[in-house]
Amino acid sequence: MSIKIYNTLTQSKTPLKTLKKNKVGMYVCGPTVYDDCHIGHLMGPVIFDSIARWLKASKYEVIFVNNITDIDDKIINKSISTGQNWLDITKIYTQQYWDFLKELNVISITDFPKCTDYIPQMVAYIEKLISSGRAYEIDNGVYYEVEKQNNYGKLTKRNLEDLVSGSRVESSSQLNHPADFCLWKKAKPNEPFWPSPWGDGRPGWHLECSVMSNEILGETFDIHGGGDDLKFPHHENEIAQGEAHGGEYATYWMHNGLIQYEGIKIGKSDPRMQDKAFANQFKARNLLDTYGADTIRFFLLQGHYRRPNDFAPKNLENAKISLHKLYNLLGKFLDNDKNETLDQLLNRNNNDDINQSLKSFIDAMNDDFNTGLAIGHIFTMVRIVKKLGGIEKENGLKTILYAGRILGLFPQEAFLKIIDRSTITDDQAITISNLIQSFNQEYKLNKESVMDDLLNIRQELRSQKNYDASDKIRDTMKELNITIKDSPTGPTWQTK
Repeated sequence: MSIKIYNTLTQSKTPLKTLKKNKVGMYVCGPTVYDDCHIGHLMGPVIFDSIARWLKASKYEVIFVNNITDIDDKIINKSISTGQNWLDITKIYTQQYWDFLKELNVISITDFPKCTDYIPQMVAYIEKLISSGRAYEIDNGVYYEVEKQNNYGKLTKRNLEDLVSGSRVESSSQLNHPADFCLWKKAKPNEPFWPSPWGDGRPGWHLECSVMSNEILGETFDIHGGGDDLKFPHHENEIAQGEAHGGEYATYWMHNGLIQYEGIKIGKSDPRMQDKAFANQFKARNLLDTYGADTIRFFLLQGHYRRPNDFAPKNLENAKISLHKLYNLLGKFLDNDKNETLDQLLNRNNNDDINQSLKSFIDAMNDDFNTGLAIGHIFTMVRIVKKLGGIEKENGLKTILYAGRILGLFPQEAFLKIIDRSTITDDQAITISNLIQSFNQEYKLNKESVMDDLLNIRQELRSQKNYDASDKIRDTMKELNITIKDSPTGPTWQTK
């Protein structure tokens, strides 16, 4: 079955036909690096990482570009308000963003272009737009003339007047049309700037993405992705520039859903975001520390990418519980770093029911990258595996593991984080035996720390009067020739 993609531009689902055989060029809008990342900055990279992984599993070579906007009004304003150099600000928050991507197991991005590295190309791009009559200069910069763009608004299926009404647009009496957007901003005093034929200044936000995609992927490329909130004006303006500069821009436009909280959309202007405690719930660091990066990734892939994600705590807790059930089942295999291709998975000597569920998993991913439905088929495999034994069970478990790993789930690093003091259950305590027996070398070298953690978990269970679970830990250790002794000063352990 060929891969089908829902194209926002055509509002239809069509088979993927790439410009170059077995090669995909994909551009996904990245963050403006001026403040701490919130989860909205990371949703797109996680979702499109799973898409890139699937394309690679389907034997495509993928160039995945995710830009860094490192010059913008927000960055300049942050520099003014804090007294920090704007370059230091962008360096700090770019590294923070990269660190979060690493935690979330986002590994498929091939290029992270920074806007400030492409200023000469941006100047040349603007010059071409001016020479073709599509852009003009006024006192404060250079602007693109939208009325000269045929079908402006075709992405959002609205006419120009409808798009401008109620939207934030440029304000200047010199503009030919209120929707004309800035390509080059002339610098104000004490602002960072670069030289240009129109005076010292800096590029406009919309222009930056068009130029960087053009430089890395070419005038026309396969997939452009981003959040649903970027359709207008950002993506409409990218299309206008791109088509004026070199013809067709991106073939497929893909947009991921946005953040909700208890069924209500969350946006920057939401009055609830003025409450610091409420807003902090969506800070990336808080979410990763509270639920774990593996849970956040799993949560983001549990639905369809085009639908919103509801970050109500109960939903995140449910995702964590579901993921830990999978970890419990896969326990003894989690410490290996092996991956399998789709061909290897399909050729695995599996039970017929497992094979059927695997094929349904593949069909779900081929149908507009439906990770939520694909994960549902993983849980179907779980129900089947529980009824199997011997080699059939082992093959089924490995199929679940490697199918999940194609989506970036079940990374080896998660193995060391499975023992969770705050959520341990009887079933989790039982699996500690499997975990210890399958320690990787790093874990073996850190046995003292491991045992301290286990003893602390056991003490917490005893303080909660959960003696069944605490005794299971003691008995499991005994099977491994490790004796735990309780005393008034606390538990101790020794090997036989």
